[in-house]
Amino acid sequence: MKKFNYNSILFMIVISVVFTGSLALINEATKDAVALNDELREHKSLLYVADIPFNNKTAVEVSNIFQNNVKKVNFNGLVYYEGYQEDVLVSYIFPIEGDAVWGHLKGFISLSTDLTEILGVDFLSHSETPGLGGRIDELSYKEQFRGIEIDPNREDGNYIIYRPNPDGQVDSISGATGTSNAVRRILNENLQAIIKGMEGKI
Repeated sequence: MKKFNYNSILFMIVISVVFTGSLALINEATKDAVALNDELREHKSLLYVADIPFNNKTAVEVSNIFQNNVKKVNFNGLVYYEGYQEDVLVSYIFPIEGDAVWGHLKGFISLSTDLTEILGVDFLSHSETPGLGGRIDELSYKEQFRGIEIDPNREDGNYIIYRPNPDGQVDSISGATGTSNAVRRILNENLQAIIKGMEGKI
């Protein structure tokens, strides 16, 4: 009978412990840096949708611009942000989220203070296919949403409509119909919830 070799098992256990411990140490060492990067990304996204300039600024400068121009608000359980320019309230910024084609999507949408105009849209995280649905991150796609007029009293909830529909305001992404439709649905559903949640405020 062949003798069982415990050495190989012991070796695998030691390797597993070493690698697991190393990953835990790396995770702990980089935890704060990751959190700061996530916070910076969120600040940039909020500034972008509010159309508050921050390009070519350092992380500290971006943080200062954010602190001076964006204020977090809770209205009847609805959490959103107010965007200011030169101490004048110019926009409301709302978190948006929903299920896209390949996973959950999160981002922000900025509206005029009377909720009749979209000022900007940005996506913080998603799992759409790079080069296809992932093109929702491209400026050429996102910039289309600036200045879109919407009717808060619209009953069907179709605030965003793609061309070539006669009422269309933006172009979908060629070759990524599923993602384009998912983004439109997410925006429309969130806009409907936002408008309902802001009743009494506007």
